[in-house]
Amino acid sequence: MSVLVQEVVSADYAFVIHTTNPSSGESSEIYAEVVKGLGETLVGAYPGRAMSFVCKKDNLDSPKVNQYY
Repeated sequence: MSVLVQEVVSADYAFVIHTTNPSSGESSEIYAEVVKGLGETLVGAYPGRAMSFVCKKDNLDSPKVNQYY
């Protein structure tokens, strides 16, 4: 067993990027969520606080925004 100790830094934004879309299972899409502030807002699954988007891996210039509050 090990314990990871990591310094917390002030952040303007936190994000997570999935290389396969977890909503559809589509492996040709990237799914990402971005929140303002630290990652607690993101991992806490607070409704309406994240911007999420899906983008085809072969066309990264055209993301489709799913939600933005």
